[in-house]
Amino acid sequence: MAFKIAGSMAFKKGVMDCKPTLLEPVMLLNVVIPSESMGDVIGDLNSKRGKVLGVEADDDSQNIRAHVPMASLLNYAPELRALTGGRGEFEMEFDHYDDVPEHIASKIIEEAQSKKENKE
Repeated sequence: MAFKIAGSMAFKKGVMDCKPTLLEPVMLLNVVIPSESMGDVIGDLNSKRGKVLGVEADDDSQNIRAHVPMASLLNYAPELRALTGGRGEFEMEFDHYDDVPEHIASKIIEEAQSKKENKE
């Protein structure tokens, strides 16, 4: 029993000393839209903490590539449809993990702590 307690205490101290951070999945988003919707869609991606990597022009459409946190993309299909009048489409795939911004991480931690307290 003493080894279990010592191991538990060492683990807690080690975790606190290494300053853990929350990570979130970041998706590679490829959006194909009509040219007239370009400003609205790029503005929307920026509001979702997205980083536009590049824009390519095809005949009368634009192809936007961006990194966007997955949490911001959960309802993206209807939002894109509304921005483009139903003419936009997108594909996304996992790209990497990135640190959650501090102001969002503190909210997540507070919610988790309050849920833990409510269970006890």
